[in-house]
Amino acid sequence: MIRKILIALSVSVLVLSGCSKADVKTEAPAAEPATEDINESSNAVPTEKTDIKIGVTKGSGSISIAHLLENSADGSAYESYTAEIYDDPNQLMGALAKGDVNAAILPPDKAAKLYNEYDFDCCIAAVSSTCNYYILENTEGKDETEDFADIDGKEIIINETDKMAEPVLDKISENRNISLQYKHVDSNEAVIKSLNETPGALALLQEPYCSQAELAGNSISVIFDLYDYWQEAADCSLATNCLVIPRKFIAQNKEIADLFIKDYAASVSITRHNMEETAKLTEKYSLFDSSEAVKRAIPGCGIGIITGADMSSELGKLYGLLYELSIDSVGRAVPDDNFYYLN
Repeated sequence: MIRKILIALSVSVLVLSGCSKADVKTEAPAAEPATEDINESSNAVPTEKTDIKIGVTKGSGSISIAHLLENSADGSAYESYTAEIYDDPNQLMGALAKGDVNAAILPPDKAAKLYNEYDFDCCIAAVSSTCNYYILENTEGKDETEDFADIDGKEIIINETDKMAEPVLDKISENRNISLQYKHVDSNEAVIKSLNETPGALALLQEPYCSQAELAGNSISVIFDLYDYWQEAADCSLATNCLVIPRKFIAQNKEIADLFIKDYAASVSITRHNMEETAKLTEKYSLFDSSEAVKRAIPGCGIGIITGADMSSELGKLYGLLYELSIDSVGRAVPDDNFYYLN
């Protein structure tokens, strides 16, 4: 089975493409991490740094800020950063809207709902992960499912806070001419628990929760990477995490916001190319519950940066599609051009 991942080609705008976990060993040598430029240009770093509080939920979004926090701690980042970890994206949305955090890593649908449904003046500054959806199976007492058509009519366990899950599966199943049923539970941990307790069960998860599930049960395995299936069904990338910043923060701190985005892009770039260190840092900063799962998961997390016109183009297509599939998932409107920070 092939899992798709992303290769970072530059810091500010990266072209994202799928490849397997096995390809990590043979991919071209990575460009020097962006922090090298920051260190070499240390004279340009302001002597007084602005404290920026970033909200995340545990997952690929929290993994992406591991090096940001470390670079802040050792002084190599342009600004100073701390993280606030929330239980689910809905809590994080509220925290960003109330000003409890200065920025957040959110799924694109949650960002759109903030902007459209709750009329919160925010913008997306970068997409930081894509194509991070997998179907897992508890194979206890049975052979592993190999043909996608064989899940026709089956029930998929999903996290009810992930409002993109059903539209994504519906689009793929429609394209494959199958139908799926859904069992909703209240967290990723509950998905793993239910999957582990039910022989033959199927579930939808993102990394690093896939790896956590596989490590938790000997009979749990990923059977389908949805990258290829999405590419067949839709004419756009499937963004799964975005850097969201209030417009008020940018208006009051334009230069600082731009340096923040550079720091974040550097962190994302290093994450992909130094998996061992990234896993250690997620444990150091309590960004995920298992460093072993993080190390195993990083190639499948789809971590990489898209900014600027490429970002707005791809997200615009995705939002149009999500709107057609589930109008409520994006706050009952496709976000306008002001929703994208093009720097």
